[in-house]
This record gives sequence, C-alpha cells and structure tokens, in this order.
Amino acid sequence: MMTNQQLIEKAAMTLATLASGGLMNPEQASTFIRMVQAAPTILKDARMVEMASDTRKIEKLGFGQRILRPGVEGTALADNQRAVPTTGTITLNAKEVIAEVNITYDTLENNIEKDNLQQTIMQLIAERAALDIEELVINGDTAHATDAYLKLIDGLLKQTTSHVRDLASAALTKDAFKKTYGAVPAKYMRNPAEWRFYTSHMAELEWKDQVVARQTALGDAALQGGMANAYGVPVKGIAMIQPYAASTDTVTDILLTHPKNIIVGMSRNIRLEVDKDIRERKFIIVLTAKLDTLFEEEDAVAKAIKVKLP
Repeated sequence: MMTNQQLIEKAAMTLATLASGGLMNPEQASTFIRMVQAAPTILKDARMVEMASDTRKIEKLGFGQRILRPGVEGTALADNQRAVPTTGTITLNAKEVIAEVNITYDTLENNIEKDNLQQTIMQLIAERAALDIEELVINGDTAHATDAYLKLIDGLLKQTTSHVRDLASAALTKDAFKKTYGAVPAKYMRNPAEWRFYTSHMAELEWKDQVVARQTALGDAALQGGMANAYGVPVKGIAMIQPYAASTDTVTDILLTHPKNIIVGMSRNIRLEVDKDIRERKFIIVLTAKLDTLFEEEDAVAKAIKVKLP
C-alpha cells in the first residue's frame, strides 16, 4: 500500500498530466462538456452546443402556419398556396467564466487508489461548474448592479419578454400554471408532456403538496418522488430559480418552455490549470471556459412572476 506522501505525489503527477499545457484537447473538452450537461441542473434538459470559436450562428427553419391544401389531380398549387418556411438566425457570443475547485489531500487519499482519480477530479469540477453555469444561464442580467458574474450575459429569465404574466403575489395554485400556459401561442404547444414548467424547489414542493392532497394515484406518485404535472406539463424545480421578496410576501417565478428551445453554447477552448497549496494541504484547480445562452424561439416562452409561496 502506498504511503500518504506517495499518494500525494501520484496525485500531483496526475493533475499535471490532466492540465498539461493548460488547454484541453478536443476530446477532453467534449468529455467535460458532457459531464457538465449530465449534472442535475437545467443544463441536463437544454440543448448544449459546442462552439469552435467565441461566436456561433444557429440557423432557424420552420413553418408557422398551415402548409397542406386540398389536392386536385393533375393540378399544381397556385403560387399563393405554396408554403415558404420561416427562417432566421440567432448568434451565441460566448463570455469567459471561471470555476475554482479546491481538493484537499484527505479527499485525494480516499480516492486515488481506485485508479480513477482523473475521472473523480473531472466529475467534481463538472458538478461544481454546472451549478455555477446554471446560475448564470438562469439569472444573468447585464444590468445587474452588484454581481459582476451575473452581469456577463442576460439569462433566460431576463430574455423572456414577449409573454410575461405578473401575478402580483397571487397564491401558487393551478391558476398560476394556467395563466402561464395560456400565454404561449397555441401554435407551439403540440405536445405539452415534452414542455416544462421550471420554478423554484419550494414552488415544486408546494405544488406536489397540493397534488398529494387530492389522494389520487397521481398524488401518491408525487408523494413518492415523482414529477407532478400541471395541465399535462411536468413541473420541475431547479436550484437557481430562487424565491425572493416582494413587499411582505415571498414569491417565485415560473418559466414555461420546451427544454430544447433552450440553447447553451460552450466553447471547446476550455483551459484547466492546477496549483498546489502545501500550507493548507490542498490542490487548487481553476477551470476557464466561455459560454452563452439563448432561446431558439423566444416567442415560444412564457413567464409568470411574483407567484406567492406559503
């Protein structure tokens, strides 16, 4: 069995190899991005795209109205009956972010002999980075007065402007979900089960409690940890939609969209650098990446604000 000193030396060599040259190779970067996406955040649902540079254009193509016409044998459709797709472009402009992870010698000593130290370290970093990224993706606001990190980009809540319902501290009931649902243009809502109501964990818990009170099979499922639906759309609590104060009330927001309408772009030029603090007996790992987020179709998003929690 290795001594503790030998374990630490092995860890130092592994970290040096992992951070060789600072810049991850394309395979390492892709693996890391997949790890981030696998963490239990909104990134798990969103459409993650890798960016070869700091800017990436994404072309949109679709049909916003009926394309079928009555058919007449031997007769072509008139020019005014032929369907033309709606096109457009959205552009991701990645901003630099940094995540720092401190790993103590004790943690390494407990993991290093399992021959998966590199995987363990990358998983720890990915889990930490995913939560930081989710905070920016949800709550980013370039007009933020105090938080330099959140000022980097406008997040999903800030970007949702077309269909907003101010519930003015109305209680969280089915009506809150109904008003949010009704705000989305009907042409987008083809399969409600594929959409999500994203809200705070407390709001999800309160809604589950209301569903459980009905004493039905759905209520039993919700009590046992299943996802509770509202009007056919699953309600999902995420960490970075936090309750906030409005006058004397505690309120929250609800965001409704199709998960794949959320695009999160991350540059493959990910840098990993390592330092060692022998006084505090820990390794310091700094991850530098670049990212941005947009809705592919902002018109297909609705938001309810100031929904009162008990």
